[in-house]
Amino acid sequence: MKRPSIAPAAITLGVGALALVLALILSFVPFSSAGTVEPTAAFRAQKSLDEVLFKMATSPAAKYTGKVAYKYDDARGEGTVEFSDLIVTTSNTAEGTVSLGSEQGEYRQISNNPYISAPTSLWNELLVADEKLNLDMAPLDNKWASTRFTSLPRFGTILGPDNLAGDIGNVEFGSEPQLGVELPAPNKGTPDARRWPTSDPPIEFVGDNKVKVGSWEVTFDPESKNVTNVKGQSKQGSATYDIDTSVSLQPADQAQKVFANQRALVGDLLSAPAPGLWAKQPVVTPRLVGECTTAACAYDFSVSGIPWADDVTGHFNYGMTLNFAVGGRPAGALGGECKPVVRVDFGRTATTRCTATNLPANSSIGPRSAYTYLAFLDTTEADLNKLIDDNEKQTNTEVVYVRTGNKSPDQARYGAGITGLPSYYAVKRGEYLFDGIGTDGNLHITFGPGYKEHISGGSFDPSWEGTEVLKKQIGEQVEAAGDVQVVYFVNEPEAASALRALIASEGQTDNVSAYFYE
Repeated sequence: MKRPSIAPAAITLGVGALALVLALILSFVPFSSAGTVEPTAAFRAQKSLDEVLFKMATSPAAKYTGKVAYKYDDARGEGTVEFSDLIVTTSNTAEGTVSLGSEQGEYRQISNNPYISAPTSLWNELLVADEKLNLDMAPLDNKWASTRFTSLPRFGTILGPDNLAGDIGNVEFGSEPQLGVELPAPNKGTPDARRWPTSDPPIEFVGDNKVKVGSWEVTFDPESKNVTNVKGQSKQGSATYDIDTSVSLQPADQAQKVFANQRALVGDLLSAPAPGLWAKQPVVTPRLVGECTTAACAYDFSVSGIPWADDVTGHFNYGMTLNFAVGGRPAGALGGECKPVVRVDFGRTATTRCTATNLPANSSIGPRSAYTYLAFLDTTEADLNKLIDDNEKQTNTEVVYVRTGNKSPDQARYGAGITGLPSYYAVKRGEYLFDGIGTDGNLHITFGPGYKEHISGGSFDPSWEGTEVLKKQIGEQVEAAGDVQVVYFVNEPEAASALRALIASEGQTDNVSAYFYE
């Protein structure tokens, strides 16, 4: 999954020219080590696949009609979602119609934020039993709500033309290639050095318009190199997606309509219900206020708003039912009953009071509580419009994909989890090869395991050859990136700290950021 980053990249195009500039550079991969003069059939298939996938990855958008069967390793279960005329841009933005069983809804995704507007019956199909427990589903009926915490796939992410191209093209795992000597740049002498493969890739032609790569079958027009259908399996974390869909690459004006439609929805998304997001237990904690008498006995009920996710802004709405038991039995007419609606912002608690009255003498009293709930994700109009603006700029920005050498397996796995690309696909900006690009145009570099052993006293050992390479590349990256940020994702916390120190020593803290991401 392509990760969002910090500041957008803007490339000025001609007045009214919203078409993404198609820039395709292919590097010939080495031939088989078998000693043949001509490239093998597998390498010829690889070259053809690169042409098709790079054409797809640099298209502003693609339209899909097909289905995704999803299955999770955890309690979220499995299902199949069909979609028609689903338009997805290169910035993980999407709009279209989705169907789950016989139920249908409208799907939208802004960057990595997914929403649907659907009848309650679709939510009943989508949510598992635990997710529906105590959930107030009435506000979901044909209203825009976030599916972030449900099992519904994020179609803008898995079907983003660039993300899908990287997923299909990634043949590093399962049949790891034999690798030759290190390439001179970038990363020579570091754990993320690249090497040309010397073994055939597991790719083959099926006729003159289809390539089979791993579990994927990619059908394309031999003349235009436009992909027309993809079928295969994508594994992402605990999820497995079986994808079968037609593909129609779309011009920039179609992507532009998606962003215009999203701006029209902003008001409906400022406080979006988020089923599947629940509060940490205990939600309700009673506390006796003062002394109980036969006339009255008051309790304060503290209501928690601490969600199980820690990267969210919003609130919970609770429909409370508060009452009492006297002598271990329901108080009935003798006791009070309260039914407040309580709003609690995430990370805070709220308190509501309920008082039992007309109590029998010499009796014990105990508080009882029940509730329904619904979480809401809150944002501002300015923040949501900025996110749409950033995504639009990234979609209209020229991106050049090139083939380069492979990283070693551990580094390749780490990088693919960040960028969505195999290590041998790189983003060329200026004279530098970056590992990936964010949904807002920021350029990404990934640092896999193996750097911390070269750290001494919190800094990279000056006697290690990689230290000078890293220092030199900071300047090269900033120059190539121009007016966008360079973002480092680092597998080891010690290496992240050492990279921040190196960035500071080079005076580039305004242009380069380093984050520990395990």
